[in-house]
Amino acid sequence: MSTQIPADAVLVDTNGDGLVDAALADIDGDGTTDAVLDTDGDGSADSIAYDTNADGQIDLIEADSDGDGYTDIAVADTDCDGTFDTAVDDQGNVSVGDFGSIDGSDAV
Repeated sequence: MSTQIPADAVLVDTNGDGLVDAALADIDGDGTTDAVLDTDGDGSADSIAYDTNADGQIDLIEADSDGDGYTDIAVADTDCDGTFDTAVDDQGNVSVGDFGSIDGSDAV
């Protein structure tokens, strides 16, 4: 999951250790703010949350769960109703269903 962080990104150190834990920027070039996260503190991006339809809500998340640099799972709100509907893993397996709310402050 090699991601270039734009120079104008907002960088966030959530725990004060001097390392960037999150970067907020337009990662995919669509004019909306996305989030790149380092959830395990190793200095590398392991999750990217996208707002692909400019409505202020996350509707696609890609994650590298094993640190190999490739997306291992992606979840998306394919019908734009505020819930994740589709998940794909690194083996090409696809699951369809309601995977959780992305509305407001609800966690996935």
